[in-house]
Amino acid sequence: MEIAYPGLMWLTIGVAFFVLEMAVPGFILFFFGVAAWLTALGCYFFPLDVTMQLAVFLVLSLVCLFSLRGLMTKVFIGDKIDEGEDAILAHGGEKCVVTSDINPPSEGQVKFAGTFWRAEASEAFAEGEVVEIVKQNNLLITVKKIVLGTETK
Repeated sequence: MEIAYPGLMWLTIGVAFFVLEMAVPGFILFFFGVAAWLTALGCYFFPLDVTMQLAVFLVLSLVCLFSLRGLMTKVFIGDKIDEGEDAILAHGGEKCVVTSDINPPSEGQVKFAGTFWRAEASEAFAEGEVVEIVKQNNLLITVKKIVLGTETK
């Protein structure tokens, strides 16, 4: 059985891959869609039988996937920048207020820059105390007692 319009079939398959790409994470089906469209272009210029169309699609899919995925991922998603431990807080030494008691080894809560953060410390702190930030690890802030003489007025 011969397909009347193989180019139109491959265009439709390509559109289906593009639509599926929006629903499936991973940024892989996009390249199968590109390969299907290139196969449709090949069917327009050359009379290919079904076996040859599938072979062209397979080869183009692998070529597109392995050669363009890194480049296209950077274009559409961007480069991932490792911001390090203190990305949100530029540096330690900032002051914050304890909003929920910190009783080691349990975590408490502090308020810093208008936001509530999980907090840990090596000693206990009561609600309302002002403490100094030592470091930040993702959403967990390590705090310590303010040492007299380091506080600026």
